[in-house]
Amino acid sequence: MLLVRRADRQGPSAHRALALYSSPVFVFSGLACFITASHSSLIGIYASFFSALLFWGWVELAFLTGLITGPNKDECPKGVSETKRFLKAWSAISYCELLLFSLLLTYIYVGWNAENKVGMWTFVILFFARVSAKLNLFLGVPNVNTEFLAFPLKHLVGYFRIRPINWLFPISVSVITFVLFCLIERIFREQAGSDVLVGFVLLASLTALALIEHWFMVLSVPDAELWRWMMPKKPAQKGGTQIKPLKFVSEKINEL
Repeated sequence: MLLVRRADRQGPSAHRALALYSSPVFVFSGLACFITASHSSLIGIYASFFSALLFWGWVELAFLTGLITGPNKDECPKGVSETKRFLKAWSAISYCELLLFSLLLTYIYVGWNAENKVGMWTFVILFFARVSAKLNLFLGVPNVNTEFLAFPLKHLVGYFRIRPINWLFPISVSVITFVLFCLIERIFREQAGSDVLVGFVLLASLTALALIEHWFMVLSVPDAELWRWMMPKKPAQKGGTQIKPLKFVSEKINEL
């Protein structure tokens, strides 16, 4: 997010350059994911976990820079049906979601019978947490931090919805909580000091963060302050007054 925010200040070409210049991270982390699948040592577990994070992170970077999003670059029309709104929202992010889904299937194919499954489960947790978060934002949650959307994704604002809790949210947090409980139970079952224990701790930590992310959507917690330090300073107008923050984001959501 920090790199993309800096690219926002340099123009559209900077977004594309950022994604392309960082593409070796995608290649090397992808190779590391598959190599570490056959190494169940402590180093292999750590390498598998963090290479999966980097592998995932580059795709997120490509999404935020607008390099891999979807064919629909338009804002959400007013007064459309829920079905049409969903189809347009899907068209706006479909390329990225299909890429992630294909990577998920590849990960499962390679890692299901592997000695080290930490990388595979890391990617699985990230994928389903992302899908759940996207669907909850689409259906509507009380807190939507649209101020952190990069410039190439501003057209997605209209597909978010601010509303009281939706029907999917209790299901999402229940499933994530159940997965977290299972991982914690495995932590207590494993022998202290074993390499496998480290893998379960890493996966449980990632799942806990996914659960916190979901609760931040509905709780009145100023979580945006965690990331506001990376926002560029607002330039001053003539006369010393500050330019007011852009309000078109919240206005578009309120129009829904």
